[in-house]
Amino acid sequence: MRRFVSLPFKIMGLIMAFLLIASVSTTFLWISKNDQDYLIQQQKLRDQDQKQFELIKEMLRSRVESWFESFVHFQANYADTVDATAFFLEHEFEYLKVNWQINNIWLTDNNFNTIFSTSSTTPEHVKLDVAEVIQQQASTSYIRCIEECQQLISMPILVNQTDVVVLSISSSLLETMAALNQTTFADLAIVSVPDDAQENTKISDLRINSPISVTNKHFMQQILQQVPVDLTVSALKLSGFRLTRPQNDLLINLLPVDPDIQSRLFLLTVHDITSVTKAHEDYRVNVMMISLLVVVLCSLAIWVLSMQFRKRLLAVTKRLPLLAQKNYAEFHQQKMINTPIFADEIEILQDTASLLGHELENLDRTIEQNTRELENIALYDQLTGLPNRNKLNQLLKPLLQSISDNSERLVIMFLDFDKFRKVNDSYGHKIGDAFLIQAANNIHHCLESNDLLVRLGGDEFVIVFKQGNDHQRAFNLANVLVNHFHQPIKVGERFFYSSCTIGITTTNQQAISVDEIIRQADMAMNAAKDAGGNRVSEFNKDMLSNALRRIEIEHEVRAAFKNEEFSFALQPQIEIATGKLVGFEALIRWVHPQKGFISPDEFIPLIENSESMINLGYWGLKRAFIILQKLDEIGFSGLKVAVNLSASQFLDPLLIPFLKEQLDTFSRDASQIELELTERTVVADIEQTLETMHHLKDIGFTFSIDDFGTGYSSLAYLKQMPVEVIKIDRSFVSGMQDDNADIKIVSSTIAMVNRLGMIVVAEGIETAEQMQLLSDMQCEIGQGYFISKPINEKDLYQILPNKVKNGVWLDLSLVEY
Repeated sequence: MRRFVSLPFKIMGLIMAFLLIASVSTTFLWISKNDQDYLIQQQKLRDQDQKQFELIKEMLRSRVESWFESFVHFQANYADTVDATAFFLEHEFEYLKVNWQINNIWLTDNNFNTIFSTSSTTPEHVKLDVAEVIQQQASTSYIRCIEECQQLISMPILVNQTDVVVLSISSSLLETMAALNQTTFADLAIVSVPDDAQENTKISDLRINSPISVTNKHFMQQILQQVPVDLTVSALKLSGFRLTRPQNDLLINLLPVDPDIQSRLFLLTVHDITSVTKAHEDYRVNVMMISLLVVVLCSLAIWVLSMQFRKRLLAVTKRLPLLAQKNYAEFHQQKMINTPIFADEIEILQDTASLLGHELENLDRTIEQNTRELENIALYDQLTGLPNRNKLNQLLKPLLQSISDNSERLVIMFLDFDKFRKVNDSYGHKIGDAFLIQAANNIHHCLESNDLLVRLGGDEFVIVFKQGNDHQRAFNLANVLVNHFHQPIKVGERFFYSSCTIGITTTNQQAISVDEIIRQADMAMNAAKDAGGNRVSEFNKDMLSNALRRIEIEHEVRAAFKNEEFSFALQPQIEIATGKLVGFEALIRWVHPQKGFISPDEFIPLIENSESMINLGYWGLKRAFIILQKLDEIGFSGLKVAVNLSASQFLDPLLIPFLKEQLDTFSRDASQIELELTERTVVADIEQTLETMHHLKDIGFTFSIDDFGTGYSSLAYLKQMPVEVIKIDRSFVSGMQDDNADIKIVSSTIAMVNRLGMIVVAEGIETAEQMQLLSDMQCEIGQGYFISKPINEKDLYQILPNKVKNGVWLDLSLVEY
């Protein structure tokens, strides 16, 4: 019993101790923060004084320099000769002395001879400044205190359009000090450390320099006498000093005047901070009083409430264990003691416990129902109602185990729709979902009752069934599905054309994993996609090795980027009629550190649809800009570099921003970059391709169609595309000597392209006879081994000057590099 009686007192004691510690800590933090803000405010005031001093000094310097520069521009007749300039200065000196606070003027030539001076001699420090101006050919401005502190400005002046003389001007600091006093509201004085002073000079040893009023000088002398005797110049310069006097508080700062030449000259600033200091002290007292009051009031409140809490907490501790026992009836029968004035945390706890009892009862009844719903969500596609990947994994295991002998095989068909992404991108996901629902229904109508149809996700579906070893039904069903989706799918009032691609794999092995057999079907489908889509492909072991090779190549390509293994070989393109060099075609080269040269025909097809292909394209485009820059440096400007772009690269949304960035970086004319597209690239997505081409054409880039005549229906789109160059494939050029049909093809192509106002480039020229035939056909540009083999970029800049004279390629013969 004693334990329960003393518990509130223990709790109250702990709370009071906590409040006391919290109050003291909070008070300490507030006061520390206030002290810190107070010091920061003083530092800001010091920094502001320094900035204002530098600003005013620079403004006055600029004003003087501007006046004398305007003299050179608007009084040109006085700047014709040195004597005329000296005459002008002598004539204007009284005006400058009265209106511009100018004390003396010196005019000095390059040999340090004084041409004009308003003083009897030229001081040594003026000569030093003149020497610095002559050496740096730039004006200087320093503050020096000899007899009186003055600002000395020296500047070069051009006379006779050839001779340079130095004009030195000394001006009083009265205007500077007055302007600084108006902006900072501080008392100011320029002080200096005596020449014979030791390192730790005392503040009382500082010497007050002119110009300064008598009153201000007397005030500053009082300040210097009132600071502690042990206060040094270095300490004051570092952090300032707050001087507390009976009538006020002052902040004293010591700022360097001109540290470049005068380490012993300082600006002494004195600010009255009485009001700020008083506010700081008042804040400290208020914080401590408030903290003390809070502790007292909280302690009284805790004492009163703790006795009431004791009774009610005991009742709560007896009631809550009934929830753990699921004794809900007795739990609801027991009543709690409530406060008559206001609801507190204990009442909230009681109400929450009551609600929790009701919720636990309801939860027990709904767990089973929710479990069934979760299983349905986990195992079935919510869009189409078909089994999903999880359900497929669950069903395939018993299906594999049910294969009885070698005469029965399990078939997995992986179906993917071609260009389904365009439906989503063009009409939104709502229409895309409706398309998938209708497509799933169409697939289901082609299946038998025992066949299993699964949606893996997106536009990917899997069909599972058993068949004999003849594979006949699998290919028949696949062809039926491919042909079925040649017809449009109706979604609302719209019709969508989207072919499908199917990969097939079969197995009679019970031990094969579910992931492995699905991966095989996926590989077969991807192989069909790579072949152009809209077809059926069956899995074979070569697909697995190709997939592994693709992964290996992609890893090696990423390493090749890091190790700079890629380079360009550049094949010259010349005007056939004149031999003039017009540019190069950039051909990718990869030299592997272990495998040596890897042909583009080997690795490009494997990475064509990967991110590595896009990265390689961007590398090639940037490299082309670098090549053009290096060609300019060796005197070959105005040439073009043709770079081939893949379909994935050309459809990448970052292509246009990337090319704009390169144009800005290299300050290059866009017409010097020729973007080569194959016919397959053009027809991959004709609408997007045309939009991108027109955008790049407006920027200034040129386009060429590579390997013309070997791909798809180019003529159907040729008039729509902003193409300047058509490249005739080497297969047609090489056959001209032996096949009249090739001659007719090349001749008609050149004639047609010329009529369309385009330029023809013939690839693969290897003999003089081919060169002559192309010249007779009026083919403009040619490239091939007869002109030059591709030249490695590292050799190009040494070879090119020997091969090109006056822009003409000299040796049109087969040359080994």
